[in-house]
Amino acid sequence: MAEQTITPAERIRELHAINTDVAAMLTSAGQAINALTNRPIKAADGDAQMTDDATNTMEAHKKAFTENTEAYFTTVQAVFARLRRQAYALEEAGIIDSDDSAMTTTVPRSTTGAPETQVRGSPSQAAKQEPVRITNGGLGKFDVGWLNSRGNKVGEEKEAELIQEAKELLEEALAKGDNAGG
Repeated sequence: MAEQTITPAERIRELHAINTDVAAMLTSAGQAINALTNRPIKAADGDAQMTDDATNTMEAHKKAFTENTEAYFTTVQAVFARLRRQAYALEEAGIIDSDDSAMTTTVPRSTTGAPETQVRGSPSQAAKQEPVRITNGGLGKFDVGWLNSRGNKVGEEKEAELIQEAKELLEEALAKGDNAGG
């Protein structure tokens, strides 16, 4: 049996379909949550299905919740399966590693720790390669919280607003004092 080759365009179409299914999955989740409220039950297109009190019963809400929950989990399972196929295809193409150390990259380093500048494939380069762990989302030991705590733009803007308000109040008080005395 001949292997079927899938073109990059077909892979992109599959990813687009997955993207569409993720939106449908989130819609199902939202409708399931909406069915838990007293609001009228909405159809997939957003129109209210049930507007009168006779059809907006507890049973209708239970049915809508069950249907939307089943649709959600079915779509989640399908999306995971298709994403897994995409990952396997990337592994087969050699684009990503198939081992568990997906967050590990091999970077050539010199003895000083600086990146090596030798030509690729040289024997000395292969001996000096060491794995580099990606930590903190690629930021290393950089602490974003520390950086954010050093920003004082909001404080400066609020201080300027308060000074402006104080000036306006003082001007109003002086204007009232001049009018009362004159």
